[in-house]
Amino acid sequence: MRIFENLPHIDFMKYKTLALSISWALILACFFVAQPWKGSAGRVKLGMQFTGGIDMQVRFRGDMPQDKVRAALVRGGFADAAVVAYESKAGLKDYSIKVKARPGQDEKDSTAQINHIREILRGLDVNAGDPKPDLNTETIGVIADQWIKSNPLGAQGDDTAIRAAYDPWLSKISAARERFAPMTSFDQLPTDLPKVLGDQIKNTYRLGNLSFVKNESFSPSISGEWTRKTLTAVAWALGAILVYIMIRFTASFAIGGIVALIHDILLALGIFAVFGFEFSVPVVASFLILLGYSMSDTIVVFDRIRENSHKPEYRRATITQLVNDSINQTLSRTILTSASVLFVALCLFFWGGPALRDLSFPLVIGVITGTYSSIYIASPVVVYLEKWFPRHDSLKQKHS
Repeated sequence: MRIFENLPHIDFMKYKTLALSISWALILACFFVAQPWKGSAGRVKLGMQFTGGIDMQVRFRGDMPQDKVRAALVRGGFADAAVVAYESKAGLKDYSIKVKARPGQDEKDSTAQINHIREILRGLDVNAGDPKPDLNTETIGVIADQWIKSNPLGAQGDDTAIRAAYDPWLSKISAARERFAPMTSFDQLPTDLPKVLGDQIKNTYRLGNLSFVKNESFSPSISGEWTRKTLTAVAWALGAILVYIMIRFTASFAIGGIVALIHDILLALGIFAVFGFEFSVPVVASFLILLGYSMSDTIVVFDRIRENSHKPEYRRATITQLVNDSINQTLSRTILTSASVLFVALCLFFWGGPALRDLSFPLVIGVITGTYSSIYIASPVVVYLEKWFPRHDSLKQKHS
């Protein structure tokens, strides 16, 4: 499959110096805008996996202003809580609530904080005056304890055996709450739920307008361990790529490939931070995918350069002509592959919802920068190194 009817003859290397200058100037601009040296005061946002704290996503049915949620948390002692609104279905309001871990905080403290936040949010429910607890926000553990104590099904055995008899129904109720979030009618309970259990739920609980969609907590010690493991994974990935290129190609190619990788990761990190997205473990995984895609595209160009260097028609050609022709020969493949991946990444970004937006944005940037760097970062570096440091094992075209 081809895009061009005839082989293009674009002089890419004519603009190599300008392209390199613009790229690194853009990286510096992003660096100064993001201001990572300022920590939390800069634009670099680290997820709770790296800093420790509580990460909750809640959903209200009806009109619940963001300022009202934030004000309630401030009154409850969480002045530093971040409340971010998310797009949701009509009639629903979704908010992400993040509270950073306090110095010396342990798992017990985090549990107490979560329970406190849940109580604060329950107080915002318009039906909070009803003395019955809310089924949408009640913990499954509390429902289980009530059933084990009253044992409406008459299960036999010790507490463990009785709990096992109710576990399937608890799982189905939990699944129903996640599906409707929040439930608006008791008819949304599992249809095969035993009548005695359904009647007990209807008599004990009400259906409020609040639902806890996500509830995660990370202690500072675990966050530190995740940070170390994440950085180690990135270091191993870069090291493995470097070793592969050095074995597969000459030193000039290895340096060009690594410079292109550094360029791609720095530019993607800078743009990601400038746009205010949050770094998390899944986001780091998408950056590793970015590195793999960038290197794959670069190797295609490098392989064609090496292949052409052995052809008779290029024995007297300059290194500039060799690289230009190789890029032009792979240009159709590069455009088709990049466009396909970019289309998928854009679909994830625009229609994947809040959960996938932070994850897909590095992929969108990575496809663009990876394609660009194969042509205007990696290849120019090879050209410069072949001219400046000719060696017996390098390409034979030494003159421009």
